[in-house]
Amino acid sequence: MDRSWGISQMTAADYLFSATFNQQSNYDALAESALSRGVDHFSKGDYERAIGEFRRSIGLSPYSLNTPRSFDLMVQSLLKLDKTGEAITAYKQAIRLDPNNDTYHLSLGNIYFSQNRSQEAFEEYKRAVQLNPVSTTNFYSLGQAALSVGRYQEAEQAFKKVAGMLPGDPDVVFALGQTYRQMGKYNEAVDQLNFAISRKKDFGDAYLELGLAYAGLKEMDKANEQVAALGKIDSTLQADLKDLLYPRQRPRIRLAYNTDGFLPSSGPGTPVSSLDSSLQTPGAAKDFTLHFIFDKEMNPSSVANPFNWNIKRAPGGNSWGGYNWNLPLPATDAAIPLQPIGIVYHQDLLTADVTFRISQNEAGNATIDPSHVMFRFSGKDAYGNAMDFSADEYSGISLVV
Repeated sequence: MDRSWGISQMTAADYLFSATFNQQSNYDALAESALSRGVDHFSKGDYERAIGEFRRSIGLSPYSLNTPRSFDLMVQSLLKLDKTGEAITAYKQAIRLDPNNDTYHLSLGNIYFSQNRSQEAFEEYKRAVQLNPVSTTNFYSLGQAALSVGRYQEAEQAFKKVAGMLPGDPDVVFALGQTYRQMGKYNEAVDQLNFAISRKKDFGDAYLELGLAYAGLKEMDKANEQVAALGKIDSTLQADLKDLLYPRQRPRIRLAYNTDGFLPSSGPGTPVSSLDSSLQTPGAAKDFTLHFIFDKEMNPSSVANPFNWNIKRAPGGNSWGGYNWNLPLPATDAAIPLQPIGIVYHQDLLTADVTFRISQNEAGNATIDPSHVMFRFSGKDAYGNAMDFSADEYSGISLVV
């Protein structure tokens, strides 16, 4: 049998393969040179020229081992030039070339996430996890995106997966605690966040989240402890936590003062006539004003409602003593009004001017115990919070209680 034809054909095929291989090798070498030039331009901050070289490298050899680096550096260059749209397009091109490369999906997701396009980032991270389910970075990124779009159970699952891969890692424990806090699982959040802080003492973000978790549990004293702790770590985060806690704090009366003749420091048996000369006349009446300062913005209509204010004689059994020091009331004791006759709230000063009326009796010998006249406010702040019971009353003897 004549085998010359077959041998000839095999030789031609081998030659064709060799030529193709050599040609591709040349392309690979040219692509590598372009990548090297691009890296040089990138290091000098010449991003436009760097982008051109990276594009050339990818075009010459789109399936080489250097292509992922070319795409990565090209995208970095585009982002340096604020060409985010082109950077996204570049990674989409990379995914078309190599759809099973999880790092492309991860990197594209990172761009979306930085642009607050969290749902798109979530989809890319989810695909990265599907392609590479042993990457802690993929799962952690998925958890962050899920948290951002309110998919709390998926965030919890993702962070638990990472926690299993990296047991005790404070950043992962923090992320899980943050998730629980946003889910309203405050006790679980407190446990995770305290553990994260135990592993990383200067973990500012964990202190902030812990403060919010305690606020969710209505444990404001512990929440404010985190504010104090942040004062030694990060003043910016401390200010942030203060701002976040402010709407949740129950309002308090800081202090009260008067600018007329009603002297809260005067004790039992004070003649009403001594409060103002007009009260020397039997049956006369005089309006007095106390100024109350709150520690936060109040609801104006709530403050202005006289039925949210109560004026009474201080009851007995208090550490500061009851009205008339708990002695029987003299027949001359003046009537105490139950509510003020007018309130003016100054929102810019957080101050309420509370006006009330004191009357002289017909005999002209009425007495009063200003130090034990108690004023109580039961309204709400601008955020709907009721008063802090430890600072909703005032009298001259007790001051604010």
